[in-house]
Parts: sequence; C-alpha cells; structure tokens
Amino acid sequence: MFKGNDQKIYLDGEVLATLSKVEAKAKLDYEQIDLCGQYNAEFEYTGYVIEGTVTFKKTNSNTLRKYKDAVTSGRIPDLVITGVNLDIDGKNESVTITDAKLTELSLLNAEAKKVTEEELPFNAGKFKVNSLI
Repeated sequence: MFKGNDQKIYLDGEVLATLSKVEAKAKLDYEQIDLCGQYNAEFEYTGYVIEGTVTFKKTNSNTLRKYKDAVTSGRIPDLVITGVNLDIDGKNESVTITDAKLTELSLLNAEAKKVTEEELPFNAGKFKVNSLI
C-alpha cells in the first residue's frame, strides 16, 4: 500500500525535504465526433497535457530567486520533477515529468500562527515512467 510518508520528490535533481503534498495528472484530450445517422457521440483521442502542484514548507527564497528575473524577461526555465513511491518490499514506482513550466509564482504568503507553505502549480507536456511495481 502506498503512503505519502514513503514518497520522495526531486525538483531539478534536489530532494524536497519539506514536501507536504504533490499531485500531477495527465489530462487526456478528446475531440467529439458527431456523425450523421447516429444519436450518440464518439470521441477521438487528440493528446494530453500534464497539470499539477507541488506543495512544501517554505524554508528559503529559492523559487523567487530562480524566477524573479525570468518572469519579467519572458525566459521561464523548465523544471524536471521526479517522484518515487517506495514500497515495503524495496521496489518502487517512479515517474519523471520534464519540460514543466510554473503557472503561478507566489510573491507573498503568510498566515498568523501557521508555517508558510509554498505551492508550485505547473503544466508540462512530457512524462516518463521510470519503474513500476
């Protein structure tokens, strides 16, 4: 059984030690095909886009440092996100998402008596399954 405690997420090759949540989905796109003589619709697969969010406890300004000039210059760097689910038998499930682009950049985020979390919502176009259980 998979548990969040057994997952490691690497952002550009560095483990996110303060990770609290991650979600990434491949959204499948279809075109609806309506045909004469049929009352039902058919669907043709046309591709996918990856959407997700990485959430972690904020301990430094790394994200803002990396993106402060990129946002105003138009040169947004790609991210590589790798997730590894560790299994109790020593096997793992691993996926790498490449060419990910941030869709939001948090400039200010604070709440009284709460540890600040940073969210990195992203879109991407490619993924690779590294290992399966």
